[in-house]
Amino acid sequence: MAFKNILVLFVKKHKRLRGVIASCHDRMMLLPLFLNLLFQNFILRFFLRKPKYTKKYRISICGIFKNEAPFLKEWIEFHEMIGVEHFYLYNNNSEDNYKEVLQPYMDKGLVSLIDWPYDQAQIKAYQNFYETYRHETQWVSFLDIDEFFCPRYERTLTNWLAKYDKYPVLVIYWRMFGTSGQLYHQSDQLVIEQYSVSWDHLYHCGKCLVNTDYDISVFDTSTHHLTRVRYPLLGGLFRWTMFPVNQFGWFVFEPIFFSHFDHDSNYTIQINHYWSKAWDVYEKKRRMTDVYFKVNPKLNMDYFFEHEENNRTTNHVIFRFLMQLKLKMGLYKYENN
Repeated sequence: MAFKNILVLFVKKHKRLRGVIASCHDRMMLLPLFLNLLFQNFILRFFLRKPKYTKKYRISICGIFKNEAPFLKEWIEFHEMIGVEHFYLYNNNSEDNYKEVLQPYMDKGLVSLIDWPYDQAQIKAYQNFYETYRHETQWVSFLDIDEFFCPRYERTLTNWLAKYDKYPVLVIYWRMFGTSGQLYHQSDQLVIEQYSVSWDHLYHCGKCLVNTDYDISVFDTSTHHLTRVRYPLLGGLFRWTMFPVNQFGWFVFEPIFFSHFDHDSNYTIQINHYWSKAWDVYEKKRRMTDVYFKVNPKLNMDYFFEHEENNRTTNHVIFRFLMQLKLKMGLYKYENN
């Protein structure tokens, strides 16, 4: 009973967690996770150190894509603008003009393109990256083409990370953006410009920044959203499974987050997740095979409406970068002097 009271004190405002606890006949199944999180939050954190930054790149992105050519340029240009130094992109049987879009970035050494012709092999692509390229970059995020890092106050992701880089893994939560009521995507407008209707709170799910000095403990579904790494203790005699940290410095793992997603005004960063874009884009994705799911969940219209009906507000934080991005992409010719 004492354990239950302590746990509820930390998570009483989390509807998802309350549902898990209420439906769980044996609440003690959460005890090992809870104790592990307490150990990391109140003891292990004091032994963490910043990386030495001796690798070729400071921050990189690893992504897998399929028929995303219309959206690659904006996504790359934006993330380069906020401090991402390299992109490792895995092509999963695309049939569009992706190579034409990527070639200029490959020519200047910004993009490494890897063909990955395997079905539902997204996590294996991440594992391939980690085994092959981790020595080149200090930090990596496994980011999709519909996801954009969005610092609220810092100008770059690099500056934001500097305050948190002693932690081996950082989780950054999603801000979910739907169709904004658009049936058709406007190809003459940027994604971050034309979709601004969003959920009125951050999602408990997100993506991570991983310090590649550490081994990832397991490559599975959690690698995508809550990456765990092996942290050496006692000179490497023991390797502790370490959970990701949110921007408030709390080690977290589902279903214990130590965060109030309905009070997100205190967050200094979010990942804008443009999960649907306009209906015509979403409809096309519904009919494609997925890079992760064998049965595409987008085929279920209930799945769509459950997400779309949560769009109750607008969020324009990313607009602070909009003019800079347009000028960077050459949408208006000007002299920089």
